[in-house]
Amino acid sequence: MPEQQPTSLVRTLASSLWFPIFFILGFVLCYLLPFHAPSPHHLPVVTVGEQVAQQLDAKFAAALPGGVDVAAVPDAAAAREAITDRDAVAAYDPASGQLFYAKANGAALMQFLQQMFAPVAAAGGHALAVVDLAPTAPGDVMGTGLFYLLLAMNIPPYVTVMVLLRAELTTRQKLMSLVGVGAFAAVVCYAAGRILDVIPAHPVVMLLGFLLTQAVGWTTFGLVPLVKQFIPGVAMTLFVLLSMPSSGGAIPKELVHPFFQFFHLLLPLGEAADSIRGILYFDGAGSWPGIIGLVIWCVVGVTLTAATQWYAKRQREKDPEAVAEAGSYEHTDDSGTVLDPTFEPPQPAHHRTLAGSVRLRGDVPARGAVVTVTDSAGNQLARVDTDADGGYEVHDLPDRVVTVVAAARGAAPSASRVSVPNGRSGHDFVLAPTAEPAAR
Repeated sequence: MPEQQPTSLVRTLASSLWFPIFFILGFVLCYLLPFHAPSPHHLPVVTVGEQVAQQLDAKFAAALPGGVDVAAVPDAAAAREAITDRDAVAAYDPASGQLFYAKANGAALMQFLQQMFAPVAAAGGHALAVVDLAPTAPGDVMGTGLFYLLLAMNIPPYVTVMVLLRAELTTRQKLMSLVGVGAFAAVVCYAAGRILDVIPAHPVVMLLGFLLTQAVGWTTFGLVPLVKQFIPGVAMTLFVLLSMPSSGGAIPKELVHPFFQFFHLLLPLGEAADSIRGILYFDGAGSWPGIIGLVIWCVVGVTLTAATQWYAKRQREKDPEAVAEAGSYEHTDDSGTVLDPTFEPPQPAHHRTLAGSVRLRGDVPARGAVVTVTDSAGNQLARVDTDADGGYEVHDLPDRVVTVVAAARGAAPSASRVSVPNGRSGHDFVLAPTAEPAAR
């Protein structure tokens, strides 16, 4: 096979490797950058007494500019209530030196809170005493168990769409597969969480987990016809690279850069984490914004899917012979197809198909003959064997002239230059015995 020209080689590498390179850079920017040195950003805390609040606000503003937002509450009861109502992640009572917090917000916060308030308590003549008002389940020592359960519900729907893109299924079957995968993930993850005692018992976790799977799955599916071959990068950016650091699961959202804090209640993973955490540990406080957000994402996904399918149907009605120019990433509105189990399943639609037969002299089918298709640079595009009747089919060929070579044992090979238009075209070969010139 001739060597690829440098320009062709660069183009091939660029089209093949853009996603791995994007993946590497994305993880460096969205994981290493925000997680390598977490620090407080607008950490909401309260303290008993207006004067103490003003003093601490000035102290923290000098030591951690933009890091801590201090508010005052009238008494210790109000300080506790600020934690359980999720209005603050820390509450300090200077009279007793007690620091109220909730491990359910993330164990990583504890280290920062102790460093911040230990000197404050010492200055008031107290040893800092921490009081956990919302401890995590016994099996969730690090406070990240819920996050990892949600990851197992967040990533599979995106992967499922990637797998289903080329599956020989109707649109309805693909969407039902998304629903089935989501239900399976929600039930299995909840059961695993309960068996490992990572989360408290509350079946609503399954419902919200299912909403998460459908928000990711349907939105990804609906975006496919719009972004086409870039769907892996777009979906990865939305539902992995931006979602995971902003979710507040691995690292509390108050300890990541404000850029990621901005996405916390805009993306499904953060909405699921926030709403489920509120239900499990705070009697539902602050859960509704996340629940509403998940519902909105589901509605957006369903709307996108319905709109793109409707548009594709209209396009085909205008030109029934046309093949979608979006390539194999565009969905076909085949949800009305009825498959009779007594018949063979329908063949998938392909772009620029070349089909024909390879025969020997005497009209004998050349079973097992090899048909090879190469481009103008000699790069192999396809290689297929003929069937028992000597037939062959090659799909998804480029919109340019290609070289087709047919070869069979005991016969001279035959080559032709063929232009393959949209749709299906035919090209037959008749191979002569080796001792004779090849005939067409």
